[in-house]
Parts: sequence; structure tokens; C-alpha cells
Amino acid sequence: MLVTLKLKSMVLVDDVASPVSFSSLKILSLDNIKYPGGDESVNRLLTNCPVLEDLFVDRCPDGDNVTVFTVRVPSLKILTMCNKQKTSDDAERVVIDTPSLETLTFDDFTGCVFETEMPNILKADIDIMNNHSEKILCSITPVKDLLLCLYSSKDTYSGGCAFHRLVDFTLCRCDKQWLNLLMCVLRGSPKLRGLKLDQYHGSQANQPSPCWSEPSLVPECLLSSLEILEWADYEGTKEEKEVVEYILRNGSCLKRVTISSKPTDPEEKLEMIKELALSFRRSPVCQLVFN
Repeated sequence: MLVTLKLKSMVLVDDVASPVSFSSLKILSLDNIKYPGGDESVNRLLTNCPVLEDLFVDRCPDGDNVTVFTVRVPSLKILTMCNKQKTSDDAERVVIDTPSLETLTFDDFTGCVFETEMPNILKADIDIMNNHSEKILCSITPVKDLLLCLYSSKDTYSGGCAFHRLVDFTLCRCDKQWLNLLMCVLRGSPKLRGLKLDQYHGSQANQPSPCWSEPSLVPECLLSSLEILEWADYEGTKEEKEVVEYILRNGSCLKRVTISSKPTDPEEKLEMIKELALSFRRSPVCQLVFN
């Protein structure tokens, strides 16, 4: 009884006349696989895995003969997808239809579409370089733990999705729209307890500094639930300082704020520490930690 199947760096030739059924397969890994039969090869393979729960896909960067990679698996609970095939257009190259999904790791350089909502989703790690961010985020609104990186997105996230179950949120600040995205997610996440601001890819070359405008309404999570703020690679820019001070000033439940600064001149670093240490903190138990 085959339960786990891992394939790597090979050509997958399927027999249309006598397809193989993996009736007991629960874990499948497809690492740099080429499919001579194109889109239908992928569709037939996944259709013949009726109880599949865990799927790993790392597509060939130089092409795998598949135009649209469709993952339509009702039983799937864990999906890890790496799709770094760069295309010249904005067409959708990945289609995902996985209504039972609980954990999603998605690294995509092309267009993608999620056909169904995922009511059971608990954890999502989204790293995308395309213009469909809002569609993707609105498909995973029940998520509790979210890591988000929208790199080189041309559109502005409008904040049309509400994350009523979100508890932990990590945002990569590599995109120029990160401040807009941060405030939109905060407004739609009334139960958020942990917030981490990081920079995994570095900022885009020659991009303008993000523009901070203090919102007229304080997000509910700052007033009633946010306990932890972690800021990695803090540079002490005007915008960064204003955001930290805003969170300190309104975070009624904050317990700890940890600031990790980039290596800089000792005097500049000391000045950054002094500025934040003297900032007003609404929470009487909030600890400010510098690394």
C-alpha cells in the first residue's frame, strides 16, 4: 500500500489508456518534474489520488510543459507550492481548488487564482509577485497564522477582506505598499495578538519611502488584543518611527515591543533607542526591548 511518493528531476510519462490509480496515497512530492502530456498530465495524476492530504510542488524554473498548473484536490490539507516560472504576461498560471486545506505555503512569480474559499485554513505563508493579491487574501480569510510578502505588486490592496480569526501576522516590508497593507490587515483583524514586521528580500531598488498617514480610526486589535510587536531591521526612518509610536500610543494590551535595528553608527543607534524609550505607552505593562 503506497502512502508516500516523492519524485524529483524526472520526466513523468503517463499512460492515458491505462492510468495508474494511487488509491491510498496521502503524501506526494513533485520536485522539478516535466510533464510531456502538459496540463492534462497534472490533472490526471492528481485526480488519481483520491485521498491525498499533503502535496509539495516545486516547478521547473525553465518550464515543465504545463501552461496552467491546476491543483484540484478536495481531500488536500497541506499544500506547498513554489512556482518561479517568470512569464511576460499577467495570465493565471496556477489554479488552486482545495476546500479542505489547513496549511498553505505559496511562493509564486506568476498569476494565480484560488477557485474556492478555504474555511479550514489555519496557517498560510504567502510570497507572491503578481497582481492578484486581493483575490488570494480573500480566499484565506479564516487563517489564524499569516506570513505575507507581496513583492513588486502593482496594485494597492484595498482592505476588502476581514480576518476575524487571525492571531499572528508577519509582514515583509520589501514592497513600497507595505504600510497600506499593514493598516488594512490591522483594521480587519480584531483578534490579532502578535505582529512581526520583517524584511526578507530587501527593499526594492530606488523605491520611494512609504508614506505614513495616521488613520482617523484606531484598529480594534490595537485597543483590545495586540500583545506583541516585533520589528526586525529597524532603521529609524521618519515613517518607521511614526508607526512604532502610533502602536505604542494606542496599544492598550501591549506586553512587549522588540526592536532589532540594522548595524549603524553607535551614536545614531543610541539616539533611536532614546527616541522610542521616551515615547508614550498606553499599556502600563509594556516592555520595550532593543536588540
